[in-house]
Amino acid sequence: MSLAVDRILERRSRRESRRPEAASVAAAVAIHGIALALVLVLPRLTPPPPPLPFVPVQIIPAQALGVRHPAPRPKVEQPAPPKPEPAAEPEPPAPEPPKPKPPTPKPAKEEAPTLPEKPDKKKPEKPKPEPPRPAATGTGHNPAGTAPHGEANGEAGRKGAPTGNPLGTTAFGSQIAGLDNPDFKFGYYIDQLLSAIDSKWVRPPLGNDVKAIISFRIQRDGSLTDLQVAQSSGYNSFDLAALRAVQNASPFAPLPRAYRNDSLGVTLIVR
Repeated sequence: MSLAVDRILERRSRRESRRPEAASVAAAVAIHGIALALVLVLPRLTPPPPPLPFVPVQIIPAQALGVRHPAPRPKVEQPAPPKPEPAAEPEPPAPEPPKPKPPTPKPAKEEAPTLPEKPDKKKPEKPKPEPPRPAATGTGHNPAGTAPHGEANGEAGRKGAPTGNPLGTTAFGSQIAGLDNPDFKFGYYIDQLLSAIDSKWVRPPLGNDVKAIISFRIQRDGSLTDLQVAQSSGYNSFDLAALRAVQNASPFAPLPRAYRNDSLGVTLIVR
């Protein structure tokens, strides 16, 4: 009996549980139906907007109406901007003054020193003519050692042997202008001196009237000192050639033993 009651109660509970589900389904269907009806019917219920007014327009040209367009204004040319003045070029720096050239050393003094003054002597009386003596050779020896002063100086204007100078004149012309000791009486020594200088002389190709005066000193041992140009010829090449001839001919032979001084000053005219 209890089993039957339980089954009845169970059936009732199942029925009651199914009723809310059916109600919710029905409500959902109803809502969707209403929404669909509004979508379909609502546009028809709204009145359409009024149509836009239409106004016809006719375009008339401006000339027909007598309207004049203003004349175009002439274009005013604007002046071109002034060109910038070119920048003044800087003045070039002043050139530096040329440096003075160092003076070239001269082998000999060009200034002609004054010739040694000879002591004033009273004019000697003319000696009686003596018999002629044999001329002294270049290497000869005067036995007496007392040759006259004229012979000691050599022949004036004496010309030596040719030197083979390819430039022109080859002759050597020299003359003893003076000695610082008039008591020097050794003519053979002067001949040797001129011969030695003659062998070294190379004359520049200049006129025959060109001459220079050279002064120098011979020491006791024959060494050369104080060589210089006493009077220039006016040509540097000629002066140098004369100095070179004397320089290359040194050292000379020692001074004669009979000569008492330690040196002998010689002034020579070179032509």
